[in-house]
Amino acid sequence: MEIRIDNLKVRPRRLVFAEPVESFLFLRELAERGEVQFRGNISTDVVVTLVGSLVEVEGSLSGTVVLPCSRCLQPVEQPLELQIALSFSRQVVPHAGASEERELSEEEVGLIPFEGDTIDLRSTLEQELLMGLPQHPLCADDCAGLCPVCGADLNRNRCNCTPPIFHGGLAVLKGLKITKD
Repeated sequence: MEIRIDNLKVRPRRLVFAEPVESFLFLRELAERGEVQFRGNISTDVVVTLVGSLVEVEGSLSGTVVLPCSRCLQPVEQPLELQIALSFSRQVVPHAGASEERELSEEEVGLIPFEGDTIDLRSTLEQELLMGLPQHPLCADDCAGLCPVCGADLNRNRCNCTPPIFHGGLAVLKGLKITKD
């Protein structure tokens, strides 16, 4: 998943990749811990353009993910289709005597620094995938979840548990009546 900057000087390039999840460090770790599963490869279809000193990457990133439902923990398979727009800028090496810390200008915010004549997209695309994972996947909009007392899946069968009484610190406000004058 490398981009050679020299290849972009003549014209933009279209890059299409299909990589196994195992080739992404953090995604592989998540899968090994059982937090997420991926079906098939992670696919990338991007156009890379050299715009002045910037390298622009625009396109799509896709795959299929299996996550636990946030209410009942049953597996939920969801397609991921992410649109990406990334801007890479050659990292400026500070000259001798310059302090390491400096304030970023408006133009520099959002730029991804790189060094050398190539850009490896793997880690940046992996970050985009991690940020694009569903935060609260649901098996169904009306998922009833798990019983907070016995842990039964309320989508399959009802239990006879008494609903728990939660902290009553604000229960006194239940009877509060506010009248408008």
